[in-house]
Amino acid sequence: MMTPVVRFESWLSESSATVPSYFRDRNELLGDIEDLQRELESDRASKGSVQLLQSENADLRALLGTTDEERIAAGVIGRPTALPYDVLVIDQGSKQGVTENAPVYSGSNTVIGFVAAVYSDTSVVTLVTTPGFTSTVYIYGPDIYTTAEGLGGGMLRVRVPQGILLSEGDLVILPSLGSGIYGTVSVVESIATEPEQYGYVSTETPISSLRFVSVGIQPLASLSFEEAKEVVDNVRRDLLTVPVPSGVLIDTENLATSTATSSSATSSNDSAL
Repeated sequence: MMTPVVRFESWLSESSATVPSYFRDRNELLGDIEDLQRELESDRASKGSVQLLQSENADLRALLGTTDEERIAAGVIGRPTALPYDVLVIDQGSKQGVTENAPVYSGSNTVIGFVAAVYSDTSVVTLVTTPGFTSTVYIYGPDIYTTAEGLGGGMLRVRVPQGILLSEGDLVILPSLGSGIYGTVSVVESIATEPEQYGYVSTETPISSLRFVSVGIQPLASLSFEEAKEVVDNVRRDLLTVPVPSGVLIDTENLATSTATSSSATSSNDSAL
């Protein structure tokens, strides 16, 4: 004998009457909606993953694609916000070719520090902004060599005597570290009654926001002043020139060559006549 509850359930699930058919159709629709919502969420997650991968790929291309120097791309897995000192931990080590004292870059030209310790699959990077560190720098604008000191938090400070024009936006070079570019003067602190003024130097990308860096293959070596000056001069040329195809660039050298060629052709024609 069937109980009333069983009969009711059987009637709802099997009867072709209007009421049970309505409830069955409604439940099926709700199930379909839930399935579609799950598919939509999965699709959104997939699109988000694709966008993230595209963004990371663009970052890596920007990191490695504009320099002739061979470098190793590395992901940042530890930053100053999570670590007690101005250091980074990266996900590449001796197995990937990283060596101690190799320069480390943010972007294609911004040098931020050097490899202080290497392990099999990770490395520790010491930043030039580590408190107590001092570096010889060159400042474009006033065009002077001076000393920078690390303040921590990705910030350097330079001291310049009063009377020398120091401006926000002046480019700061560290000749001893590869290509040498570190950042720009973001703030100038100048009190007329003090003998010195201070410039605070930061990178374009905050150190705490770095996701990727690149590591030079060759370790750093001590430079003479002449070698440091050559780095500064090379940076100056690289910053002020753009590779323009010969057929597009108009300059006096091209005009002189063109004029000489035309004159030679004219002389030849006159001689022939």
